[in-house]
Parts: sequence; C-alpha cells; structure tokens
Amino acid sequence: MVERMSETKEEHREYKTDEDFDKNYFKDIERKSNIWQCIQCGSCTASCESGRWTALKTRSIIRKVVLGDLSVLEDPDIWLCTTCYQCYERCPRDVRPTDVIMELRNYATKLGNISPAHRAVVGYLKNFGHAVPINDEIRKRRVELGLEELPPTAFKFKEEGDDKDLKKFEEYLFDLPPIKEEKKNEEKKGEK
Repeated sequence: MVERMSETKEEHREYKTDEDFDKNYFKDIERKSNIWQCIQCGSCTASCESGRWTALKTRSIIRKVVLGDLSVLEDPDIWLCTTCYQCYERCPRDVRPTDVIMELRNYATKLGNISPAHRAVVGYLKNFGHAVPINDEIRKRRVELGLEELPPTAFKFKEEGDDKDLKKFEEYLFDLPPIKEEKKNEEKKGEK
C-alpha cells in the first residue's frame, strides 16, 4: 500500500525538478536574456502593442518560463509577438522578453509546435525567396516605379552560380518538423 501512495504522489506532483527539462532549454534562454532578474512588474505587458489587440500577455509567458511550466511551448500566444522590442526597452531589470519569446518559438518549432502562419512564411521563403510571394500585380507596379521586376533575394545567388552558402543554410532554415497532428498520425501508422 505504501508503494502505491508514493506512485500516486509522484504522478500528481505540482512541482518540477531539473530532470523534467531539456538542459539546453534553460541554457539558451539564460544566455540570450536576463530572465532571472524579472520581478513580474508588468512593464512588458503594459508596453506590448500586440497585447493591446491580442491575447498576448508577455508577463505571463515570462512567469511560465521562470516556473518551468513547459505548457508555454504549446501556447499559441508565443506566436503573437511582433518582435517590436518595446518590452525590452521598457523593462526596469534589463530582461529581454522578446529574446525569451524567440527562444520559446525556436524550441516549440523543434517540437513541431509552430503557428500555421509562420510555417507558411517559411514555405514562401523556401519557394520564392520572399516572406510574401510576389504576384503579377506587384511585379507590374515595381516596373512602373522603375524598380527591378523582382526584389533581390538570397535566390539571386542561384542565378549567379554562387549558392554554396545558401545551400548550407537551406537545411537549417527550411527543415521544419511535421505538424503535430501529422506526427500523431505517423506514430499511429507505425504502431499498426
């Protein structure tokens, strides 16, 4: 009976220990921010332009990270940040909330949690060299303004034959894990 109680306590514990985390998760965030200096004053949330129009509450995200709440990696709000850096500029403790959010996005992406809009942008970059595809109307307007039909991109080097550096980056920039639902379907197929 004693063994069963300890098993139950272990399953329902409300705290996390170092073993619950990937060590790189905190190292990357600590290295790029000053997160342990956060006093939860709310200056980041108060200065957040995106937070005025969306559900983004920067202070809550930072708090979750400090508490080790990994549910933040599945929180769609981390994709609402516009990276304007107002939170960083106004933070009295020199915490870099935008950098924390960027690291959370990187880590979430590795786990397959990426917003559909961000996934689409990566696809556009990969296929067209632009975050926004250039359509015929935009090409026409560029010519009317005396600009080249297509703006310069990293793909310009492909035309010139000097794309070895682009090829190095390509595997890192455009290699996204499958969408989370696709992962689950693949795992189910593998079990059958």
